[in-house]
Amino acid sequence: MKLYFIVNPSAKNGKCKKIWNKIERMLQQQHICYRVVFTQKQGDGAKLAQQIAEQTNEPIAFIAVGGDGTIHEVMNGVAMYSHVTTGYMPAGTGNDFARGIQIPIKWSEALSYMLSSVKDGHVDVYDIGTFKGAKQGVFVNNVGCGFDAHISRKVNASKWKHILNRLYLGKFVYMFYLLKGLFTYEPTAVRVTVDQKQYTFSNAWLVTVANHPYYGGGMKIAPFAQSNDQQFDVIVVNDVSRLKLLALFVTVFWGGHIKMKEVHTFRGKYIHICSNTSLPLHADGEQIGEGEITISVNKQVRVFR
Repeated sequence: MKLYFIVNPSAKNGKCKKIWNKIERMLQQQHICYRVVFTQKQGDGAKLAQQIAEQTNEPIAFIAVGGDGTIHEVMNGVAMYSHVTTGYMPAGTGNDFARGIQIPIKWSEALSYMLSSVKDGHVDVYDIGTFKGAKQGVFVNNVGCGFDAHISRKVNASKWKHILNRLYLGKFVYMFYLLKGLFTYEPTAVRVTVDQKQYTFSNAWLVTVANHPYYGGGMKIAPFAQSNDQQFDVIVVNDVSRLKLLALFVTVFWGGHIKMKEVHTFRGKYIHICSNTSLPLHADGEQIGEGEITISVNKQVRVFR
């Protein structure tokens, strides 16, 4: 099986490039045969992975090196190819996909884990979701709309994100926009359809469709979600006070928010979310426009874990 690494050197504010240099030395010391390609701009991960996958019908292993945005792109390039198996080296900021497939967060430990899985053929199936709205594609972690997508958009556009990331203080940017959003963001009415059953929420802050428990860098937004059961967990936060919403974002790190009466949970294969307001949307933390969105279980892909 040919082994390819797709590296996003810009991940983690450029620190991924240094991590890759260390990975490469370890690969060479172990006499591992591999090929590597580097992304240069947004969208390259999908294009490069697809180009390589289309060149052969022989089994291929892709290891994405970067953050959740990197594995998001790679999966968008190869999800339709049955001869591809995908792995992940966490070298970004959030690294929720690593938590989702239960591999080490530390890159050096993850490398040993991945190489062992590739050598032994330790492969499992993983659900891939499709989203269709202002944009369309696949996702690996979650799709969200409302408050969390609003915060993500503000953070990604902030000039302070890159500065503070270099100082290992990037989470302060999220905290700033989270606190600001608590006073400025306005919840809205949302209609959520789960497997043909419709639910209406008059004052929804956010709706998250989760493939596994984690999002936002380790928050257990959907503590009971499983990535290989061909279903998604849907979390709706509705009619909660601004102060209690802050408490929710504290308890979400261990899944305690699920017990709040303002948090509604569902499970299903097909989800549609719409609102009279044009809600911001994200997939795996990447901005995918605004408006209504349809989400469904696409297929199961092969992943090393």
